[in-house]
Amino acid sequence: MKKIFVANLREGTRIEDIFLVVSKSVANTRTGSQFLKMTLGDKSGTVDAVKWEATESEISRLHDDEHVLVCATVKTYNDKPQLVIESFQRWGEAVDPADFVRSSPRDPNEMMAELMRLLDQVVNPNLRRLLDIFLVSGDYAVKFRQAPAAKKLHHAYVAGLLEHTLNVVRTCAALADSYPQVDRDLLLTAAALHDIGKTEEYLWSGSIKFSDAGHLVGHVVGGAMAVKEACDQIDGFDPMMNLALQHMIISHHGNKEWGSPKQPKSIEAVMLHCADDLDAKVAMFEDAIRNSDNSGLFTERHFMLERPIFKGLPGNAARAAESDLDQEAFGNTEESDLELFAADVGCDPFVEA
Repeated sequence: MKKIFVANLREGTRIEDIFLVVSKSVANTRTGSQFLKMTLGDKSGTVDAVKWEATESEISRLHDDEHVLVCATVKTYNDKPQLVIESFQRWGEAVDPADFVRSSPRDPNEMMAELMRLLDQVVNPNLRRLLDIFLVSGDYAVKFRQAPAAKKLHHAYVAGLLEHTLNVVRTCAALADSYPQVDRDLLLTAAALHDIGKTEEYLWSGSIKFSDAGHLVGHVVGGAMAVKEACDQIDGFDPMMNLALQHMIISHHGNKEWGSPKQPKSIEAVMLHCADDLDAKVAMFEDAIRNSDNSGLFTERHFMLERPIFKGLPGNAARAAESDLDQEAFGNTEESDLELFAADVGCDPFVEA
């Protein structure tokens, strides 16, 4: 039974606990001795670890995606926790997967039920058959409930694909209400299947990794191929509808430099791209705020978004609670809140660091 999680590691603590080996590498010190560099993880995150003066036996028995019992001391390196390992051994007993695999905070059954209620708006019988192929029964349906939506960037956890897809379908349904001229059936079906290729792109039994199909094909092209094949199996499926769906999947990243073989060429395709991009961006903003190590108004510079993220107006209880910010640091009066935004000549509080 796991006792301490990565998120609770504190400098100076000596621990003995089980971790998942996310990755390992071997390096040499200046004196030529070998040491092991590792990334260890559990459901709360990952931590760097090092085993100095590693023996050949230790190097050979450490493998990715295995569980190890680690005896170590928590140090700080580059302002982040690091485990300095004294000893480790492969953990051969059963573990609780919930301790090691981060999952969506939402219940998958509830999300799936909400998704299917939204897709009840689709009236075209062939599109409904297509949705059943991927979402109701079979291997795709099982994987769709479990797969992550990414390795790191957004919804990078078990059932993350389902959570992200539900958000995108919900947004597309709202857009269809605002723009009744669009083809609602086409838009909602493509929204539900836009990332279906991720069921084959990733492996998630341990840490999230690319499969062979993920490395060689990817989810954009792979998803379009899967949808085309399924459409071809449905008697009487409109060939132009088949092409329109393939186009929306292939173009949902929006720009070629973002991985889209084609740019959106229909109103429905550009709506799908915007809904997909919006949900991914919101998730990245929320993750940056949640994982920020400082108590200031802004996070550290985000490597993908290329900017620090504003955490929200001081005194906003909902935002502060969500981000684990200390309200006392901001003060409880209207006057103290305003002081944080007092004008400072020559200072732009929103300038990028």
